Amino acid sequence: MLVVGALPRISPGRFATLLADAGSPAAGEALACWQAVAREGVDPLFALAVFHHESKLGTVGVVAQFDLRNPGATRTSRTGAGEPVEVPSRGQFVRYPNWTEGFRDLARRLVDPGYVYRQRGADTVEAIIPLWAPVSDGNAPGSYIRAVLDFMQRHAEEPVPGVPLEIALVPRGAANRPGYPLRVAWVTVHETANENPGADARAHQRFVHSGGGPEGVSFHFVVDDQRIVQLLPTTENGWHAGDGAQGPGNRTSVALELCVNRDGDWERTQEHGARLVVALCRAFGLTPEQVVPHQHWSGKQCPRRLLAQGFEGFRARVRQRLSAPAGEVIEIGPFKRRLGHGFLSLWRRLENNDPTLPLRILGWPLSDEFGYGAATYQVFERAVLKYAPNEPEPWRVHVAPLDEGAQVARWARERGLTA
Repeated sequence: MLVVGALPRISPGRFATLLADAGSPAAGEALACWQAVAREGVDPLFALAVFHHESKLGTVGVVAQFDLRNPGATRTSRTGAGEPVEVPSRGQFVRYPNWTEGFRDLARRLVDPGYVYRQRGADTVEAIIPLWAPVSDGNAPGSYIRAVLDFMQRHAEEPVPGVPLEIALVPRGAANRPGYPLRVAWVTVHETANENPGADARAHQRFVHSGGGPEGVSFHFVVDDQRIVQLLPTTENGWHAGDGAQGPGNRTSVALELCVNRDGDWERTQEHGARLVVALCRAFGLTPEQVVPHQHWSGKQCPRRLLAQGFEGFRARVRQRLSAPAGEVIEIGPFKRRLGHGFLSLWRRLENNDPTLPLRILGWPLSDEFGYGAATYQVFERAVLKYAPNEPEPWRVHVAPLDEGAQVARWARERGLTA
């Protein structure tokens, strides 16, 4: 599972909830910890899974006993933050000044070009853990890998709510995967300019995997009306901006291509692109002003359709979505309700098929989310949705069975949680 150069699989809100529910001493810094990891290009859910495996989120073991504020139980610092502490019979560990610096260092060591993970191309759970917790240090990497993957699968959310994301990276060593380190400062929006039927995201995936044509182009994501495909890690540059090998477009921006095939739904493709840009802005701390057309770097009339429409319109769409918290409050009929835990993603998926479907299937939302037992629920006019974190995908979000739904709805009504 790719965790370096991947979009976050957990929202800041869910990240904070898991820390708070566990009584973690890091809970008060949850948002800053999430940001510290995401802005290094590392999936915060992976960092949380390591934290859980090492110390049950800071509540047990040497991390808790010696107040190390060290989520990875690391013995050295790559950022320079922290000081060495000698733990009897266990050796040296780092005590960080706060949890945020501990999480930042956890992520930095995975992307640092001068350190073993980047040097060996270790960017997946399966490749990282044997280096993180080697057998030579008395660890069992196989068990550690299974524990991390299990934690991530139980708590994962959609990286881009409502849009399927597929990862199909260009192989290392390909001429159009140069592999230079990327610190994301911009998002560059392109269009494929290929209007032929069938010229969708998967067709452009094949194009890039085949070398990217005579110019050897590459980009991080390609978007159509059905899906997003990731082709490069967000921690590596691509050749897409037309401003040269050292140009800021190529070397400081993450690139996405919007498909314009005439058998696709252009409006839906734009919406998918906007949602992807929002996810990137949230991960890397970018503003809508840091979202630019290809034209910004080289003068090329690209993305042609968006420029003709007025690129500021696309920015405005991003700005509107970015201003809403993850797990948005949306206006649905007479109520304003917060949809999260995948409920919003389900609502948006239904909307994508037919804007009337959510209301026809679920009706108006009668409550906000609330916890009941080990799950999270939301009551609608015609159904009760359930988020069960311990269920495997795709069953984590589903309609509660009739008897269970009636019981939960009655419980919520008795407590004044429903309208």
